[in-house]
Amino acid sequence: MSAMSPPSLLRVEGLVKRFGGTAALDRLTLELAAGESLGVAGPNGGGKTTLVNVISGFVRPDHGRVWLSGREITRWPPHRIVREGVARTFQRPRLAFHFTVAQNLEAATLHRRLPTRGRREVVHDILDLVGLAPLRGREIRTLSAGEITRAEVGRALATGARLLLLDEPFASVGPEDAPEVMATLRRVRRESRTMLLVAHSSALFRVLCDRVVVIEAGRIVPSSRPGGSPS
Repeated sequence: MSAMSPPSLLRVEGLVKRFGGTAALDRLTLELAAGESLGVAGPNGGGKTTLVNVISGFVRPDHGRVWLSGREITRWPPHRIVREGVARTFQRPRLAFHFTVAQNLEAATLHRRLPTRGRREVVHDILDLVGLAPLRGREIRTLSAGEITRAEVGRALATGARLLLLDEPFASVGPEDAPEVMATLRRVRRESRTMLLVAHSSALFRVLCDRVVVIEAGRIVPSSRPGGSPS
């Protein structure tokens, strides 16, 4: 790395993860600078979600290492990684469906050791950011798929994350909800949040990402289009 390069917030080096005889990750290495938005594209089964699972501590790699701001977090449990500033979303949101939107976000702030008023202010600001302030008192189970996805993004932000891992945020979103989810992600990006976004859409990458990598068979491969945009 040159002296003029921005410092890496995230670095993964030589990650290997096998499930049975199949390599989901095969000596994968990448870096993500603070404030950067990185798109991760590739076919289903290529290793994209496994990469997110390893970074967030839900899966331990067979080999390789993960650093956050120069500190190794490779084998930390998920709750410790969240406290260090890494939060993620899931393709199937993991929210408390019988709790309200605000209660889900409040629960995500608990580890931050903020006073009650401080936690409420955080929740208020994030509800505005994800466009769910009018629905703060609604139970998650009563929301549309797009509103649930936006609540899932809000929950991740409420942890105080400095690195946001978005795993297929449009996976369960229908066309009627897609514009609001896109608007939410654009607002998050305008705040210069550091993001790793797993998706299939080239249009999504063009709007939200500074660069894109393509993962196939657990390895980063050259993009099929100039400028880093996947086909």
